[in-house]
Amino acid sequence: MTVKTKILMFGGFAAVLFAVSGWMVLVNPDNPFTRLFSRKISDVDARIIIGPYPNDKDFRLLKSNDVGMVISLLNPEIPYEAVLLKEEKERAERFGIPMKSYPMSSILGQRFGDSYDKSADAAAQLIASYPGKVYLHCYLGMHRIQAVRDRLSAMGIDSGTYSVRQGERSQAGILLDKAEALFAQGQYTETIGTLDQIPEPDRTLAAVLLRGWSLYRLGRIEEARKIFQAVLADEPENAGANSGLGYVALREGNNTLAEESFRKVLTVEPENADAHGGLGLALYRSGRLEEAAQSIEQSLQYAPNSELRGILEQIRGKR
Repeated sequence: MTVKTKILMFGGFAAVLFAVSGWMVLVNPDNPFTRLFSRKISDVDARIIIGPYPNDKDFRLLKSNDVGMVISLLNPEIPYEAVLLKEEKERAERFGIPMKSYPMSSILGQRFGDSYDKSADAAAQLIASYPGKVYLHCYLGMHRIQAVRDRLSAMGIDSGTYSVRQGERSQAGILLDKAEALFAQGQYTETIGTLDQIPEPDRTLAAVLLRGWSLYRLGRIEEARKIFQAVLADEPENAGANSGLGYVALREGNNTLAEESFRKVLTVEPENADAHGGLGLALYRSGRLEEAAQSIEQSLQYAPNSELRGILEQIRGKR
């Protein structure tokens, strides 16, 4: 076999591996990478709730907050969205929440397809006429739902995170949205600068935690720790702060504190992939390989992660 042939074979294998990995990420949106770019579910007390593709945990949240209908903007003509839409219909039936589908196509905010405006109009009309609470979503909860929200706004109907808290807090909400987008792009210094523009009385817990995670990403570990500890002083079971403290502890090699922190997260959010993965890392570094493998396997059930997969294979090899 010639060198050129080997190079071509290797290139072909790499392309297939890349394609498979990309597909797995797309059909499993509840993963750390996709979550960085997804909008969070909005205020569940509002009549019209918006957000990203809902997983089982999200459906439980919607069910517990009396949501009577889910409206999906996923398009079955997009292969990975066809898979997700089928799973969502099964999930909606299992949780007993009626679901309506209005297919819209958008890539990075650029719409395409003849049905875009028609579906946006139909979804807005249904929401306007429906008397109960609804959950409106697309894949990331950012672009397609905005077209529907614009139509609702033209009807004088508010939707989303800040619909019930207009006025003096709306600007704070806009700044928090901007900060979250900057964080998703890896611009952590700019994230902190944007959060600083939010007046002190309007800084929500989400804004405080976002600052902590930005500091952590910048390597300002001591400052991040103080923020997570301050949150936990008021809310000892806060999952975001416990997870942050756990990763701070991992960074510093304190596996005992990391394990304790991640276990606290899992008592509140038993399907938290990041907490299962962090716990697995802490156990792995402590030499408790059997327990580490179990935690990592649980993490991989909820979200793919090549680093954790590699560690799991190492553990199995050591066995």
